[in-house]
Amino acid sequence: MPLFKRIARRHGWSTIGLLLALILLTGCMRQPAVTARAYSVGNQLAPLAQQVFRCSVSGAPRSLDPSLSTDEPSYEVLINLFEGLTTLNARAVVVPGVASSWTVSKNGLRYVFHLRHDARWSNGAPVTAQDFVYAWRRVVDPATAAQYAESLNMIVNAPAIVGGKLPPSALGVHAEGPWTLVVDLREPAPYLLDALTNNYFDPLYPPTIQKWGYAWTTPPHLISDGPFYLANEVINGRLTLLKNPWYWDARAVHLREEVIYPIHNTAAALDRYLAGDIDYAASPTAFPASDLAMLRKELGAQVVIAPYFGTAYLGMLVHQPPFDNRDLRLALSMAVERHVLDDKLGRGLWIPAYSLMPPLAGYTQQVPAWAHWPRAQRIAEARRLYAAAGYGPGHELRVRLLYPIEGSAERHMMEALNLMWKQNLGADIGLWSEQWKVMLQDIQYKNAKLYWSAWIGNYLDPNTFMRQFQTGYAMNYGDFDNPAYEQPLVQAQHSAAGPARMALFEQAERALGERMPYIPLYFYTADSLVKPWVRGWYPNLMDLHPARYIAILRHTEH
Repeated sequence: MPLFKRIARRHGWSTIGLLLALILLTGCMRQPAVTARAYSVGNQLAPLAQQVFRCSVSGAPRSLDPSLSTDEPSYEVLINLFEGLTTLNARAVVVPGVASSWTVSKNGLRYVFHLRHDARWSNGAPVTAQDFVYAWRRVVDPATAAQYAESLNMIVNAPAIVGGKLPPSALGVHAEGPWTLVVDLREPAPYLLDALTNNYFDPLYPPTIQKWGYAWTTPPHLISDGPFYLANEVINGRLTLLKNPWYWDARAVHLREEVIYPIHNTAAALDRYLAGDIDYAASPTAFPASDLAMLRKELGAQVVIAPYFGTAYLGMLVHQPPFDNRDLRLALSMAVERHVLDDKLGRGLWIPAYSLMPPLAGYTQQVPAWAHWPRAQRIAEARRLYAAAGYGPGHELRVRLLYPIEGSAERHMMEALNLMWKQNLGADIGLWSEQWKVMLQDIQYKNAKLYWSAWIGNYLDPNTFMRQFQTGYAMNYGDFDNPAYEQPLVQAQHSAAGPARMALFEQAERALGERMPYIPLYFYTADSLVKPWVRGWYPNLMDLHPARYIAILRHTEH
């Protein structure tokens, strides 16, 4: 019996649990010395010169073009640069944005938005209804190649335009004068006002795009209509945003400056926070999970753990060998020891996931029966399915798993999955890492058969998760296509809000779980570090914290 198995048996540990402990010990995990600094924080705002908010995001934004960005770091920057018809308040609740009011027809198919007359671009030009028409047509135009183009499919003629069958001018949106925007829908969209807070619905300033082309997103060319404008950007480095004096609600914006640091490594983010370089270390790279207990002891309320509307999973190309075999996909999913991953790697910060949808009020998660089986029964069934798929001793599954090179958390996760599949099935899964931006391109171009992925809800509705696996959707990277899933999903997308609509989404997710075109790993929590002098920051399910509401309080260090 190998030494590690003897140790595991002696201490009552699982073999995999011991191997994960060894991974952590050999993975340069460190316990930094933390001495909590003493501060005095007042109730009054700091002087204007000190109204600078320094924060992190989990990586360099892939694009600051609202029509093209798809990653979370980009969105966290864009939400401060641009404002759509609706926006989010400090608690991520939808509130009026550029539109001060709107009306909805009785059948829910026509929305009329009334724009603020004092909405301005950062160069002082007025924001008009035609700026929204221009932006939305640009998103659905095939020439733009926007990956979120299908997110406008609820609008009349959008699918035909995206498919190249109609010109962008046929989109069901038009301006009635400078301050009125009319939107006609193909189907009811109960989530529309929430969806409108996303960057692909933001207005755009046509002159700057027409003049500068792809370079329009670099300062000083980038013209935005939000509470801040982009003053400076260092490639793969910090972004400096300054208060937009032309913003319609500029008087309510306290910050004069926001400095955003892309930090993809949890240890680096924690070091920057402890050194006082940043006021807010953002999830999911705020700190290593192994440091949680120590940080709670030393920093107290500065450590914020909150629910988050996101799911981590592995994607697969399901129409190419070897993952065109449903038994193999299910075997791999059943062989994952999710509770061990959370206990040894997540340290309680991950919620083991057996389905796609994270917890959401009004929706019943569709957890498969095998998730409740005893481990021995689950692993025995996984091995049976693995053998039924044609694999076993002498014919092991050999494939590479792609994951982002940044940070240690993903690497430890991939190493753990490799060990689990090796021990539970005998599979030989190689590991392959790339920089985040390169990885996204390889996934998009179908260069990876098995890859790490995650989805953060764009709005609080099942549709934002379910459409990832919808036929023809640009971000359905695994090319999943199944009528048992498609039929209830499409029906739900054409239904008005209510329990019947949720039941259709639940039916679709059950079908998804039966075909298993992905391997769910865990639901996220939002794990952040926030200095006590930051006012206007509130935990919320979307983990979005617009700088428009942030202020710095007077404080001194002892």
